[in-house]
Amino acid sequence: MIDLHIHTSASSDGQHTPREIFEMAKKIGLEAIAFADHNTVAALDEGFELSKEFGIEFIPALEINTIYDELDLHLLAYYIDYREPKFKVWLDEINQEKVEQGFKRFEKLRELGFVLDIEDIEKISKGRIPSGATFLKAILSRKENTGNPRLKPYIDGERSDSPSLNFYLDYLRGGKPAYASLAVCDTVDSIKKVKGFGGVPVLAHPSDTPPGVIKLLIKEGLAGLEVYSSRHTEEEIRYYLEVVKRHQILYTAGSDFHGKQIKPNVELACIKGNGYEVLQRLKFYIQNLQHRR
Repeated sequence: MIDLHIHTSASSDGQHTPREIFEMAKKIGLEAIAFADHNTVAALDEGFELSKEFGIEFIPALEINTIYDELDLHLLAYYIDYREPKFKVWLDEINQEKVEQGFKRFEKLRELGFVLDIEDIEKISKGRIPSGATFLKAILSRKENTGNPRLKPYIDGERSDSPSLNFYLDYLRGGKPAYASLAVCDTVDSIKKVKGFGGVPVLAHPSDTPPGVIKLLIKEGLAGLEVYSSRHTEEEIRYYLEVVKRHQILYTAGSDFHGKQIKPNVELACIKGNGYEVLQRLKFYIQNLQHRR
């Protein structure tokens, strides 16, 4: 088995260190894993070192927050040349705008009546860019928010199965009350840049994305879809398998694991279709790409 979408503590909403991830992967017998942290490659060098120690194949990746027509789409970039200086410049631009986005989200949440201060955010984020999990924790940490009926669904109600993710989906993504755009992270431009840096752009959990937009992104160079995801139903999996077959693009498999504190219902490698042949197809794509160069 493999898992090509794992978050470490390098992500602002990742619970486990790279070593802890490898220890868990070894325990359940994974052959290969990929760290795909949000807008950062901080854990990749350590991942390669741990790969030698644990005898588990390691695939470098990251998950980039992109925007297409106010849709917050997540782009997985596999095998990208993350040591390339121009890539680092682009990543710095993304993270600078993510910082600004964080301040905009903070202000909008306050306007919505949630009580929180910048100090609350900084205490929880510990120097990392705040995520949906950060904002929810900060809000819940303030006694002034106790009893707010809007928070009850995330504490013990219908949204409590994965509170951090659901808070993000309900408040922070495109079209939601605390949404803030990212001008530097246009999805189409990001696809082209990932490919320009030798990477493979794959749309994470595509059920977030309207079918027409997926079709357009494929025309613009999207290389694959994360068909097997912890966020997909069996029906959605069958549908996206048909899409990749029709367009002759890649499919990948990733749990989107963050740790139990962040996503209580998502286990490492808790997805079907995560056999090693998925990675073999990804490698074959890279080989053909390098050959054409």
